[in-house]
Amino acid sequence: MFVHDFGDQIGRYANLVDSKNNEFEVLVERFNGNIYLTTGWHALKDFYDVCLGFWMTMVFVSMDKFVIHLKDRFRRNMSIPRFTPLMIFKLEKQVVPFNNFDVLSSLFVHD
Repeated sequence: MFVHDFGDQIGRYANLVDSKNNEFEVLVERFNGNIYLTTGWHALKDFYDVCLGFWMTMVFVSMDKFVIHLKDRFRRNMSIPRFTPLMIFKLEKQVVPFNNFDVLSSLFVHD
């Protein structure tokens, strides 16, 4: 339903912004009418020092921008570090695949 309603407002990249305005750019790949956020996730894992998992709620707020809320595996709010200047993680465009592939790895496909 999300892709049907908002898919045309999401480009090749999406920005995930936390409550302290730290920003993470992730690659958007399209396959079989679905949208997958792929390359760029490791920056979140490393930044928040996630070991065994966490819950992330994503709220679409505007073109290519999602606000994220993070909780640990016990549903406690995670500590979000504050930096001055803000931390902004961008993808290196020259290492990101130019075209979407016809086959997406089963790692990104879930029922």
